[in-house]
Amino acid sequence: MKRTCYLLAGMLMTLFVCLLPGKAFAAEAIKVTPVADITDVQTVSSTDFEVGTGPYSKVVQFTITKPSYVYVSAYSTIQNAYYDNLGNIRHFSVYSDANCSNLVNNDVDQEVYGDHKVSKYFCLDAGTYWVHFAKDSKDNYASESSGQFRLSVAAQSVNLTATKNGSRARAKAIPTDKTVTGFLSSSTRTSWFKFTVTEGTAARVSASLENPMGVSSFPLSTTGVTVYKSTNKLITYFNLTDQTYYQTAASSDMTLSAGTYYIAVTGNESYGGNGWDKDKLSKNKNRNMGELNLRITVMKRPTLSKLANTKSKKVQVTFKPVAGAKGYEVQYSTDSKFRKGNKVVKVNGGKATKATISKLTKKKTYYVRVRAFRTEDGKTLTSGWSTSKKIKVKK
Repeated sequence: MKRTCYLLAGMLMTLFVCLLPGKAFAAEAIKVTPVADITDVQTVSSTDFEVGTGPYSKVVQFTITKPSYVYVSAYSTIQNAYYDNLGNIRHFSVYSDANCSNLVNNDVDQEVYGDHKVSKYFCLDAGTYWVHFAKDSKDNYASESSGQFRLSVAAQSVNLTATKNGSRARAKAIPTDKTVTGFLSSSTRTSWFKFTVTEGTAARVSASLENPMGVSSFPLSTTGVTVYKSTNKLITYFNLTDQTYYQTAASSDMTLSAGTYYIAVTGNESYGGNGWDKDKLSKNKNRNMGELNLRITVMKRPTLSKLANTKSKKVQVTFKPVAGAKGYEVQYSTDSKFRKGNKVVKVNGGKATKATISKLTKKKTYYVRVRAFRTEDGKTLTSGWSTSKKIKVKK
């Protein structure tokens, strides 16, 4: 009697282990087909699994060596001999861990009916991932169904200049006036960057997020972009807005003093709810993932060097040019604080160093200052004003 109980317990334990999604065993590795365009997956290789009658559970794994857009597809012929919607694969899902306890973001456990295909698309960092598929042991028709389960995986790798920077401590140092590329994915839901300015400057933070798989796979709702000082003080925040079905973009201008600044771009969280908390991102169900492009455009203020009387009622203004400028504005006024009566002379050309102010009033004192500007993507970024100088018109 005791031996019979042991045998029965052993059989039950074996059945229980078989129904687990591969927790205790190394999963079989399947091939990943590299593709140049994740929207074109017609030639992806596949791996076939014969599924017999009775309960069935299997875990396989695949590995990608670079952050990628990934396509995982299943086609099944598994079904009951008499009913095409019974006895089929009840569970088909992708996990980020070998225990199959953490679904990759944007995935759901799906059913694959006999003679049907189910496809999934993801943004994934480099690493190993696990696919679990199973017939439900509670399905009365599982013992009467069998067939073939075909699994296909393709990956379009993304060339990045910044990745694995999912925390402030690992923020990627980036230069100004140069576009860098990051990645928002299942495991890197927030990308952190940092940059430094050595003096007071105007700056524009521009961000865009692109995903070639479209709104059907990744709803592009809002993506939070937050800029902090090194002291954690909030400088600004803004959301990317939908421009097309696969791309979001936005920018924000600000004036910065010398120092280091941090930027967090968060793709599956956004500023949500009626009560906005400008210091925090509140979680919701948005999962806006893809290739992130970030650019910090700066416009330093020029230095006003000299004012000189020249011809009658004219003053020549000399200033030092600044890198990246497309031109300058020279402002003058009889008010030392520029509160009224201001006039501007515009100078085109980033290498310009002089401007002439005409039609002045003799024996009057004028105050002069200069600032630089540049235009990118149809938007003008203007520096702060230089320190002003004064001059009395003598001629």
